[in-house]
Amino acid sequence: MPGTLRIHLSDADFRHLRFARSPDPMWEAILGLHVLTTPPHRLPARLRLWRRGARRRLQDEDLRGTCRLLTDLAPADASYWPDFLTPVESEEGMKAGLRVLRETPRARLARELREASRHRPLPTWTRRLADGDRALLDGVAHALGQFHDRLLVPDWSEVEATVAGHHARRTEALEGGIGALLASLAPFVWQDPVLSAPYPMDRSIHPKGRGLRLIPSFFCHTTPVAIADPELPPVVVYPLHPHDQDHRPPQEAALAALLGANRARVLSALAATRTTGDVAARLALPPSSVSGHLTVLRNAGLVTSERSGLQVIHRLTPRGRLLLDG
Repeated sequence: MPGTLRIHLSDADFRHLRFARSPDPMWEAILGLHVLTTPPHRLPARLRLWRRGARRRLQDEDLRGTCRLLTDLAPADASYWPDFLTPVESEEGMKAGLRVLRETPRARLARELREASRHRPLPTWTRRLADGDRALLDGVAHALGQFHDRLLVPDWSEVEATVAGHHARRTEALEGGIGALLASLAPFVWQDPVLSAPYPMDRSIHPKGRGLRLIPSFFCHTTPVAIADPELPPVVVYPLHPHDQDHRPPQEAALAALLGANRARVLSALAATRTTGDVAARLALPPSSVSGHLTVLRNAGLVTSERSGLQVIHRLTPRGRLLLDG
C-alpha cells in the first residue's frame, strides 16, 4: 500500500534548507529513463510528447543498449536503486557528476548493489561492478552521459524553462516566509515541523541539522524520490505541480496579440537563461530573426543581455517576467 514520506525539520535544518533553481542532470537522466518505460496514458501531456520523440531516437541499437544497461541498475518499478548513480556533485553539472560517479569507492559499490539485490534480482554483470571493476563503472558513467546527451539535451531548454518558472513562483511564495514557501510546495504538505508527501512506502527522514536540498524535476511525475542512505546529505527530488507543467502558457494568445507571435514566443523562451542560439534552436527560427526580436525586447526593458565568455546570455527583467506571468 502507498505510504507517506515525512521529513522532520529542526531549527538547525531550516538554516540549511536549499531549493534548487535548475534541474539536476543526473536525476533527470534516471527519471527520464523511467518515463520511457511508463505507459503513455500514465504520463502528463508534456512527458508523452517527450517520450514519443525519445523513442524514435531509440531506433539506434547503441542507444537501446545504453538504456538496457541503465535499466538493469535503476528500473522504473524499483523501490530502491543505488545512490551512487545520483551523486550530490551533479548539482554542479553533468561533467562533475560523472567524474564523481567514476570515482565511487569499491566498498560503496558493493554496499549499494548488495542493498539493491535485497529488493530484486540483479543481472550477473553487476557482480563485477560490485567487485570494483573500474572499466565497467566507466561504462555505467558513459551510458548515463550518452542518455543525457542524446535523449535529454535536445529538449533541455524546455526542461530548464519549466523548472525556472517553478522556481520563480516559489520565490514569490517566499515573501510570506519559509512556512509559506513550504506550504506552496505541492505535492508536499507542511505541518510545522514536518514536511510530508505521498511515497511508495512509509519513510521518515531526520536531517539532524544537516538541512535538506529540494530539487524540482521535469521528469518526475509520480511521488517524490529521496536519497536512500541516511548517512548521505539529505536530498529529495519532487514532481512539478500541474500549474508548472503547462506546455503552453495560458496567456500566450494575449502576448501574441500585444507583441506579435514570434516575439511573444521569444519572450516565453526566456523563462530560463538562454543564448540566441538556444532560443533559435528551440523555436526553429533563424538566429538573425531571434536577434532582431531580442533587440526590440531589450529596448522595451523586457530583456537584459550580457556577455559571458564567447556567448551573450539573455535574461528576463522583472518587467519582462511580470508580463510573461500575466
